[in-house]
Amino acid sequence: MDKRFFLALLLTAIVIIAPPLFLQRGGVQRHTSGIDSGRAPNRPDTTNNRATATGATIPQNAEAAPAQSPSAPSVQAPAETTTVETRLARYRFTSRGAAPISVALDSYPSRRPGAANTAAQLLPAKTALARIRLALGADTIALDTVALQGQSTSGATGPTVSYTGTVAGRPLTLTYGVVADSFLLRVAANVSGAPAGSALLLALPRTLQSNEADTLDDIRHLAVSYRLNSGDIESVAFSKLDSAELRTEARPTAWVATRNKYFLIAYRAAAKTPFSGVLLQGAPRSGKVANAIAANVVLPLSPDGHAAFDIYAGPQDFERLQKLGSDLDQVNPYGGFLRGLVQPFAAIVMRVLLWIKRTTHLNYGWVLVLFGVGIRLALWPLNQGAMRTSLKMQRLQPELQALQKKHSDDPRKQQEAIMKVYKDHGMSPLSPLMGCLPMLLPMPVLFALYFVFQNTIEFRGVPFLWLPDISVRDPFFITPVLMGLSMFLMSWIGMRNSPPNPQAKMMMFMMPVMLTAFFLNLASGLNLYYAVQNIAAIPQQWLLARERAKQPAPTAVIRGMPAPAQKRRT
Repeated sequence: MDKRFFLALLLTAIVIIAPPLFLQRGGVQRHTSGIDSGRAPNRPDTTNNRATATGATIPQNAEAAPAQSPSAPSVQAPAETTTVETRLARYRFTSRGAAPISVALDSYPSRRPGAANTAAQLLPAKTALARIRLALGADTIALDTVALQGQSTSGATGPTVSYTGTVAGRPLTLTYGVVADSFLLRVAANVSGAPAGSALLLALPRTLQSNEADTLDDIRHLAVSYRLNSGDIESVAFSKLDSAELRTEARPTAWVATRNKYFLIAYRAAAKTPFSGVLLQGAPRSGKVANAIAANVVLPLSPDGHAAFDIYAGPQDFERLQKLGSDLDQVNPYGGFLRGLVQPFAAIVMRVLLWIKRTTHLNYGWVLVLFGVGIRLALWPLNQGAMRTSLKMQRLQPELQALQKKHSDDPRKQQEAIMKVYKDHGMSPLSPLMGCLPMLLPMPVLFALYFVFQNTIEFRGVPFLWLPDISVRDPFFITPVLMGLSMFLMSWIGMRNSPPNPQAKMMMFMMPVMLTAFFLNLASGLNLYYAVQNIAAIPQQWLLARERAKQPAPTAVIRGMPAPAQKRRT
């Protein structure tokens, strides 16, 4: 979370409130080779196992020395690869480990230096989409040490890739169903005669391949999230995981996901058989930025040896994840410690933006323009009431100041006199605060948009006018400068014909400069929205200034004493 952004928003709130107070292809191919160069490497099993609530064991450390089992000899048979293509993605499966070793998203171009405009690759080289082990009684057996045979078929719902073999003398079948027009794989496993307490031990990929031009920023977004059956969603950044510390979660878990800025790989268990354990551990860092972890989950086998789960490997597409259910659309919780406030607004903002996009078929840049104007129009009546309350307070100030001076030696009488003035004018001591609250309503939207632009793939690579990509900073810094200038103009017009106020005048100059500096490197779309909001507010500020000019000069007479004269600006 960018602390500078929250400071900027705080300053924005001040500049909004202060003046009134002062005044979002089909087919199957198979290949056989000696050793598949793209396969997942054989990783050793572990000798240090930990019992879970179901009786299965999972490794404490994915890098521990292997535990050799007589029933699971090491196999170095030729690996067979199978390629499955859909309209949206391409998968390469290997018989060694029975898992996809490549996921290419043809519908999303990569922007990584040296790979620009090629299909986005989710997995780095020599990384599997899932490393599967079986916990059968006292044995923990990795599938990449077992000889497996593959078979591919095509069906009504999409291609299917199946692997069969024998594990510890028990027949094993593992099937991947590729759902057409989706990024979803439906995985089903069956181990005949599996002893009670057996489980699948699933290891998520240690990292995701960056597909962004700013790879360092993409790596900083790496995190693992999981949703408990209770509904709570936890998110842990890679940088928060220590290689010397093991985090465990023994409560039933609906899904676990690894994500970066725009893409994710998620394992989702069936509702009736959730994951029974999650283990997270950092990996040794090669630099200052954490770019790998060890994440493992436990999926118990049913009494008849069955287990099923889904793998989603694709974009963080808001609508697509919403349709999948299970709160997968919240895989990247917005707002950090402000999540309770930001997340609901972020969901509303995304729905509105997507609705405008579907309705108008405009570029997302114009969608943001319409959204910014719409927000100002929706809040016009509330802001108008707040501004008029500010005018009333300005007219009352001389009288209130005179009362405070008159009863300076009697606080009780002073309070009674002030309350009478408020009552006579149909106001209350809370009127100044209540009048300013409507002006704060755009702030949660601005918070939400900040996080939406940080991780929403709908804005990724969208050009607008001179902007090559509204999800990244403006290369010419036009939008942040426009935002600052529009803020100054809005404040200057809003303060016309108001009583002199040195503090408000100072803020009128300082705040636009400070916020321009804070927003300089933020997403250009966010600056565009903020600038449009400021420009859309200028007519209302102008009307307020005209209304203030028509008001008589504020005077108050207390026992024949006129209030201090107020200079009026023309």
